[in-house]
Amino acid sequence: MTKVKRNKLALWTASLCAFGMVVGLAACAPQNNANDATDQKAEEKPAVQVETPEADSFGVVVADSWKDIYPDQYKSYMENEANKPLQNGGDKHNYLELYPALNTMYKGYAFALGYDEAAGHLYTLQSVKETPRTTKKEQLAGCITCKTPQFTKMVEDEGEGVYKEKFNDLIGEFDEPISCYNCHENDPQTLNVTGSYFVDSLGKDYGEKGKAPMNAQVCGQCHNEYYFDGETKATSNPYTGLDAMTPETMLAFYDEKGFKDWNHADTFAPMLKVQHPEFETMYGGEQSPMAKQGYGCADCHMAPAEGESGEYTSHNWVSPLENAELMKNDCSKCHADLEKEVKDIQANEEKRVTAISEKIEDMTGKIAAKYADEIAAMKAANEAKTEIPAASEDLAKLQKLQRTAQWYWDFVMVENSEGAHNSKLTEETLDKAEAAVDEALAMLA
Repeated sequence: MTKVKRNKLALWTASLCAFGMVVGLAACAPQNNANDATDQKAEEKPAVQVETPEADSFGVVVADSWKDIYPDQYKSYMENEANKPLQNGGDKHNYLELYPALNTMYKGYAFALGYDEAAGHLYTLQSVKETPRTTKKEQLAGCITCKTPQFTKMVEDEGEGVYKEKFNDLIGEFDEPISCYNCHENDPQTLNVTGSYFVDSLGKDYGEKGKAPMNAQVCGQCHNEYYFDGETKATSNPYTGLDAMTPETMLAFYDEKGFKDWNHADTFAPMLKVQHPEFETMYGGEQSPMAKQGYGCADCHMAPAEGESGEYTSHNWVSPLENAELMKNDCSKCHADLEKEVKDIQANEEKRVTAISEKIEDMTGKIAAKYADEIAAMKAANEAKTEIPAASEDLAKLQKLQRTAQWYWDFVMVENSEGAHNSKLTEETLDKAEAAVDEALAMLA
């Protein structure tokens, strides 16, 4: 369906490698939350009334249309261009090379075709168009979720049926990456979660500033763990409410539902691919120390800046380690040397994650070796599109352990803070991954 026909019918963190503060926050208070007029859906009018620019054919006022009204915010937003993807010369990791075990862990799934470290928000559309996950494998339109506000508006206007359309049939219609509409709709004086699925998943906690500030919820609508519903193909979350946003509860949800993203190519284990659960890591369950103190994502990643019209909130999404003023005046209240703390966390987590990934790779290899005959028969049946023979009790248990180990390992791998958002939860989650691996290896010994 063309854009013109759609208009007759109906008239946003890609993730940065984000680092936060880890411990000792009792003496701190959020930098922006208390006085941020846009933290809740503001009722008050802006100091100066402005005329809303004309929306595009989707009903989205694109970022470029706001540049004369909010020049400082727009200029800082455009600074995200510096956070380039690998194919544009950016200093990014190819995760399949950085962690070779992923080639085994993701075998049979699109992430084994290509998996680069995410670039800035201005590249969301380019990245999803060019990744081998969409160029080498046919996908549905759900893959466009959070890549452009134009798709968000299309779903809002046309309903969930949009999710069932082919990725390649739709992707060419969009030209606006993550921008103003994702967090503000068409009113920069408010904060709004524009992804209706995330509003539903927050349940009664939506808009509850004391539990999760709105400046965190608008980021969380994209920086979360999601799946595509088996029937509607709609983008969905495996929980309702903050209390259910824990790795254990989400895994239990998927297990009870019998949900899988794919069957592993070697072991036929029904596998899960975690997305990017920054919001759940910060605000789910017991919550992180920062969350308990009332911090939102913007407090650390959208620092105050001085512009032509005075102080404003920077829309260049960066690590707090890249903002000397923030580290000096806020982070230092609880962290004498935050930069060293984060480097120590990185070093320790890299050692742990590498060890676990090697064990998981070893586990999948041993499963394939021990059940060579059974796996060969199952693989042949799968390729022939016939029903896979029932697995033995031992193999079924090993498959469950493989699924569990990867879920917990992946939860940390793709969360993007390398433990800094919630070090306690990160360590506990990796311990559970390792425990599942060790149990499988003991069975195979």
